[in-house]
Amino acid sequence: MKDISLYIPCYNAARFLPTVLPAVMNQTHPLREVLVVDDGSLDDTAAVAQSFAGSARYPLRILRQPGNLGLAVARNTAIRSLDTEYIAALDSDVAPSPDWLEHLAKEMTDEVSGVGGELLETYQTTLADRWRTVHMVQHRGPNRVVRPPFLWGCNTLFRRSVLFEAGLYDEYCKTNAEDVKLCEAIRDRHVLIYTHLAKCRHLRRDTPKSLMRNYWKWYYYGCYQPVSPARALASNARNLRRLWGVIQKDVADGDLARLLISLPLLPYTCIRDWIDLVQRRGEPM
Repeated sequence: MKDISLYIPCYNAARFLPTVLPAVMNQTHPLREVLVVDDGSLDDTAAVAQSFAGSARYPLRILRQPGNLGLAVARNTAIRSLDTEYIAALDSDVAPSPDWLEHLAKEMTDEVSGVGGELLETYQTTLADRWRTVHMVQHRGPNRVVRPPFLWGCNTLFRRSVLFEAGLYDEYCKTNAEDVKLCEAIRDRHVLIYTHLAKCRHLRRDTPKSLMRNYWKWYYYGCYQPVSPARALASNARNLRRLWGVIQKDVADGDLARLLISLPLLPYTCIRDWIDLVQRRGEPM
């Protein structure tokens, strides 16, 4: 039986934890410890997590960071605080199925160093949530994939030693692309696996406004680079190419409602790139 701890990085996650923590405690594969890292939340995240500690099936510990330091910092805080050979991670708005960890652990053979599961959207009734389901997918379909280019950070299992070998998550990334950068650092020397059998439910709900901002954060890879006009232009070009494909899919699917979000994203992402340039110019690496 593999010795596994699990961590959940949180920022303003009080509304999700009453669903996520019971799902974690219901895992069929045992956990040595569950660690909640509160990244300077402004809501009752820490108090809600603490309310589960007394009745938790597995030991539950809460760490509070001194402020909102970013997702990458929260991940690294957790990894440094856990000492099991294997470390699992769930985002604070992701609820795993009972056998999620069991399926990840089965894939972790001697040749494998990281495994990721399938994330499915729970809510698809509003336009923003339907758009996210189609255009912000966090899974690789209904088949096992060996050596995917990266694993999404929302539900993973890694060898702890490999995380340290990679230098942990790039803290300059803050809330975006830290998972991609980590996998880029290890995928040439270590085997990664995606398994559709390890299923989770995404509990996020979006408005058009929150969706547009989240989409930009997803794809603005300049977040881990020094800003410059040349990089802002390059990001504009990437967004235009990507969104042209998004618009073509909406048209091909005959979903004109989705176009109501896709079309405004073209100017929005370009403008956001330049706003970020102004706000972050002179920021130290």
